[in-house]
Order: sequence, then structure tokens, then C-alpha cells
Amino acid sequence: MLDLPASERVAWVEAHSDGPLRQRLMAMLAGDRLANLRTGGASDMLDDERLPARIGAYRITGVIGRGGMGTVYRGERVAGDFAHLAAIKVIKPGMLSERLIERFQRERQTLADLQHPNIGRLYDGGETESGAPYFIMEHIDGQSIVDWVNDHDLDLKARLTLLAEVCGAVGYAHRNLIVHRDITPSNVLVTQDGVVKLIDFGIARPADLPNQDAAPSQTNLSLTPGFAAPERLAGGHTATAADIYSLGRLLSVLKPAGLSSRELDAIVANSTATNPSERYETADALRADILALIQGLPVAAMGGGRRYVASKFLSRHRATVGLATMGLVALLAALVVTLVAYAQAQAARAEAEQRFSETRSIAKTLLFEVFDEVSKVSGSTRARELLAQTGLRYLNALADDPDAPLDVRIETGRGYTRLAEVMGGDQQGQTGKFEISNRLLEKAAFILEKDHTRYPNEPRVTRAYAALLLEQAGANIYNNNKTELARSQAIKAQRLLRPIRNHDAESAWMLAFALQTEGDSYNWIDQYKKAREAHQRAESFIAELPPAIGNEKKVLGVRAENLRLLGEALHKLKDEGATRKVLDQAVAVHRDLAQRDPEDPKAIRNLATSLWYRAVVHRTNYRDPLAWESIVEAVNLSRQLRQRDPNDAGAIKMFALSAEVFAQVLADLKRYDESNAMGDEVIQAHQKLVALAGNTPGALRSMAASMSTRGGNFYNGGDYVRACQAWRETLAVFTDLDRRGDLTTTDRNNGVPELRGYILKSCEGGPPRAGLGPEMP
Repeated sequence: MLDLPASERVAWVEAHSDGPLRQRLMAMLAGDRLANLRTGGASDMLDDERLPARIGAYRITGVIGRGGMGTVYRGERVAGDFAHLAAIKVIKPGMLSERLIERFQRERQTLADLQHPNIGRLYDGGETESGAPYFIMEHIDGQSIVDWVNDHDLDLKARLTLLAEVCGAVGYAHRNLIVHRDITPSNVLVTQDGVVKLIDFGIARPADLPNQDAAPSQTNLSLTPGFAAPERLAGGHTATAADIYSLGRLLSVLKPAGLSSRELDAIVANSTATNPSERYETADALRADILALIQGLPVAAMGGGRRYVASKFLSRHRATVGLATMGLVALLAALVVTLVAYAQAQAARAEAEQRFSETRSIAKTLLFEVFDEVSKVSGSTRARELLAQTGLRYLNALADDPDAPLDVRIETGRGYTRLAEVMGGDQQGQTGKFEISNRLLEKAAFILEKDHTRYPNEPRVTRAYAALLLEQAGANIYNNNKTELARSQAIKAQRLLRPIRNHDAESAWMLAFALQTEGDSYNWIDQYKKAREAHQRAESFIAELPPAIGNEKKVLGVRAENLRLLGEALHKLKDEGATRKVLDQAVAVHRDLAQRDPEDPKAIRNLATSLWYRAVVHRTNYRDPLAWESIVEAVNLSRQLRQRDPNDAGAIKMFALSAEVFAQVLADLKRYDESNAMGDEVIQAHQKLVALAGNTPGALRSMAASMSTRGGNFYNGGDYVRACQAWRETLAVFTDLDRRGDLTTTDRNNGVPELRGYILKSCEGGPPRAGLGPEMP
């Protein structure tokens, strides 16, 4: 083995050995890879460390154990507020790089949020006076699972039941995007009450940390020979499949000595396959097979087969079959045929139901649980698109069944709505493919409109259908230039949601958003009095909500955005005192939400939007220092979003909007060269958006508006030639939109005539010249 290159050794061991020999070779290979086990490091690990008197709020009362990474102490809380016993793991100084320590600190809250009866809790963490990181964990008075089952001489069923609980805990962690990486007997404890506890979750290395984040000696600190998956020994990326391998190895150790069970061996083999793709897809699937073995049901790892399924049925009903045989010998042949047929039908039905349930579970997890968590991560637009597409493939297969349950049809409709958000929604990260988004919304409508007609009083259908209507309304306002249709959809959503508005925060948030959308539809066609009235109704509704609902993050977010849009209406109605007040409120709420979750791209985008519009109002009222302060922060935030996720068309649009105002502010300050350079970036951003969107009306109109504004900046700087060129290009875009029937009423009545006036006064009848007054507005 040592004659081979390091990258080929694991595969060679797998091909040339098995049983104890393979385990021994794997342990030797792992030992060779662990830098801290070599001569110099070994002596450091064995040093007798002095017992610290106190760590944080805990008095140290003893040592629980020592290992390669450091020492685990027993601590009693001495802060005086309450009594508490904990296990405190202190990492050896120098074992972790600064980058890895920083990642631990960022992941601490995620790990602390794992609340499961079979997972040892992580309470808190920090650094000792010497700078060593430590973690405060639940103190568990118990034995390793192997010692427990052997000391209590447990039978196979009891052992399998304990491991099924471990699988449930691992599955829960995986659904929360946490991988353990070191599932071994010493990390699975059983309390004196017989409760199994999985400990050291995420302590060895936080979930999804790339291997390059740590030095080689740190990458494998949590690796336990004999239980670590082959891909871990090879230094590859560690995913949930590595935990499934370790669970399989733990199962093989728990098997009573001398026991022969083909089904148990099949489960172990399926869990510990060398290729991760050949293992159980999830820890829950492994748990399902273990429970099937306990209950005498068919085990999926056996591969099925009629004879096998029939034998399982007969074994479960042995007494019934025996009595029937004794009493009805003459009907034996018919009875056997009947039982086999029944077993086959039952097995087929059970298999179909299990597959249906598993498929639905996978789809729901991808489309909703994982999707929601990934949406909080910057740079995840492409990942969210793939999650939604994969989840929908599963759901479509189920929804095609004419007998599909209502829940499945609802989830399928919601799935199409979610994918539409990613492809072209305006409320968060998206790819700018508006036409594809519109088609996906049509598919969602085909499903949900039919279900709403059949079940008009079913809250689940109501919420899903209302969410679709609001997504359609947003697309019609911002992408399709169909404000009248958008308003009718928002009002319809309000009518649906009012009867259930106080059921939960989701229903309340959606109703507030529907009121906000109605107001925004009026803003887009310059009907600001009606817009003000709708936004004020939204504000009143939110103010009347119970505090438990009104203070929810999503409800606060829609309130802040509604305040911004209310500020826009008040500004156009010349109520500047009220305008400034509500815009300051909007910025304050959005800033608070962004500070609560500084990594949430949606919170950052909303803050940038409120700052951008506040800068517009300050500039219009000649408050240049305040305009500068707001717009610089908005541009910086939008640049940050673009850098985090180059695929996010929403971030590109946010940058274009804020940078356009920044160019105007620079022009106001007579910094024309800087203004023109910023204007170049704005047009480049719009050109990218038009390319992504495929020349859709909303993208073209936004670019034309920026081109017109840029012409004004050129004009104010005395560059009349470029001003006229920009205005003529803008007019060409508006003319094309008019020819296609996509020009808005506002542009037809106001924007185009104003633009023609600029061109007529300054660009016609000779060389371009001044003639619009001292400065453009």
C-alpha cells in the first residue's frame, strides 16, 4: 500500500482486503494521515494538563476525558442565577487556525439551535484567557452505546431500537444542514434511564466547511479509524453520506456476537458501501429499514422479490396460518395461494405507499425546508433554482396521479410558484428570466385555481392560491407593465385572506403584502392619493395585529417596505414632513432586521432599497449631505450583493437603481467625470438585465428611464451632444415598446412628451445646445 501514491491507497485497500484486515489497514492509513499522532505531537497530547479553576461562568470540578483536540471538563455554574452542570470542551491552543476558529464562532448558534431529545445540546462557547476556544455542552451521565448494550445484555430488537433513535437524531441534524462527521461508540451515549444521546455534534468541524479551510492536520482531527467513511480517509468533501457510513459501522459493532441475519448484513452493506451514491440516501431511509427489520416487514436493502415478501408476511402471521391449516386441511392449497396473493398485494401496496411517502418527503424538504434555509445564504440563487427544479420533478410525478392527495397538489402548485420566484420574481434573488417565470406561474395557476374552486374554504388551499396571486401581481407590476391586472390580483388575494388573517403570521403577512401591492400598483401609474390610502390601510392592519404576530420578522419586513412605498406616495403629494418621517421609520426597521441577520441577502436588499428611495427624496429637496449619506450606503450594499451572487438579477437591478441616483448626486456636486463613470456602470447593468430577461417590457423600460436620466446628467455638465444622443436612444426604446403595445399609460402621457420636448428644444435645428433652463430636474 505504501508503494502507491496517497490518492490511490484507499481504493487499493478496498480492492485487496476485507474484514479485520481491511479495518486494520484503514486504521494504519488514518494514523499515517494524522499529523498530531506523530512523534512530536504525541508527547504534547499526553502532557498532564493543570486543572483550570474556572471557565466562563463555570467552576471546573474535574476531567471527563482527553483527546487529540483537547480536554473535556466537568463544570458547575457559579454565576448565581441558576444551578447547572455542563461538559466544557477546551480546544488545545494551536490546534485550530484563526480561520477555523472564526467559522466555529459563526456556526455556534446553528449548533445551539439543534433541539432533539437524542442530541446532546450545545449551550454556549467562547475563548479562555489564553485564547483557546471552548464549547459548553450538555453534561450526560452515561455509557457508550456499545458498553451499555453489552452490560445490559440487550437482545437484537432492543439494540436496533436504540440505533433507530440515533438515526432519527442524525436525520434531524441533516435536515438542519449539519453533518456530524465523527459518529462512533464514544460519541453515542446511553443515560442510566436508557435514553440514547448523540454528542459532539459539529464540534470536530462545522457543517459544509471546505477542506481547504483547515490545515491538513486539522482536517482529520475528528476522524476515527474504522468508523470514518472512505471519502474522509481520502481527504475528499464530507457530506451526509459520511454519517450514514458511520451509522452502518456502528450497527455492525452493535450486532450480538455469533448472530447470523441476512437482512441485518444487507442493511450494514447498504450503509457502508464504498461509493457514497450507493448508500442509503438519507439517515431516515436507514432508520426505516431498521424499523422494518424490528417489525418483521420487508427490508428495502434486500432488494424485494415475491418469495422474500411472502416469507415476511407468513412469519408475521405464523399463528394464524397454522390454525387455519390445522382446521382446513382440505383447503390448504387454496389458502396458500390466497395468502401469497394477499402478501404480494399488501407488499406492493406498502411499497407504493412507502415510495409515495418518501418521494413526497424528499420534495417537501428540497422545496420548502432546505429552500428556505439556502435562501438566507448569499450567492445561493443558482442553488435555489436547482433545489426547486429537483423538488418539482418529484412532485410532478406524484401530482400526475389522478388520485393524488390534496396536500400533494398544493405542494406542487407552491413548488411552481417558488421556482417562478427564483427565475424572475422581484422580491428576492432571481435570474431575471421573466418569460420562464410567467410560464411557471401559469402552471401553478392551472393547479391551484382548480383546487380553490373545489375547496373554497380550505385554509391550506387559500394560502397557496393567495401566494400565487401575489407573485403574479409582482410580476405584472415590475416585469410585465400590467398594473391594472396586478391590482385586481392583489385585491382578490385580500378577499381570500381576510377570513384567516389572524390564524398565523403567514396569513397576516400575506394580507399586509396584498394591501401593499395594491398601493404600489397605484404608485406606478401616478395615482398617489389612492396609493397613499392603500398603504395607510396596510399600516393600520399591521398595527392592530397581536404582538406575537406583528413582531414576526416577515411581518416587520413587509411593514418597513410598505412605509417606504407610503413615503413615495407622500413625496409625490408634496407632504414632505410626513414623507421624511415614514422613510426614516422604514430605514430604521430594515436596518434592525439586517442587523439581526447580517448574512440574509433579502434583508440587505430591503435596507438598500429604503436607503435608495430616501436619497431620492433628500436630493429632490436639495438636502445634498443627507442624500449623499443615504445613497453611498445603498450603493455599497448593492455592490456587496452583486459580489456575493453574480447570478442574482435582483442584485444587479438594485445596483442599477441606486447607482443611477448616485450619478445624479455626483452631477449635482459638479463632479461630472465621476457621474459619467457611474452612469456607464448603470447602463452596463441594465444591458445585462435586458439580456437575461430577453427584452421583456419591464427590463427595457427600466433601462430607458436610466438612459433618460443619464441624458440629464450630460446636459447639466454641458455635454449637449451626449445628452441628445442619450435622449434619442431613450425615445427609440419607448417607440419600440409602444409599437409592441407595452408602453405604460404614465410613459405615454408624461414620459414620452417630456422627452420629445427635451429633444425639440435642445437637439433639433442645428447643433445640440442649452435651452432647458439652468439645470435639468
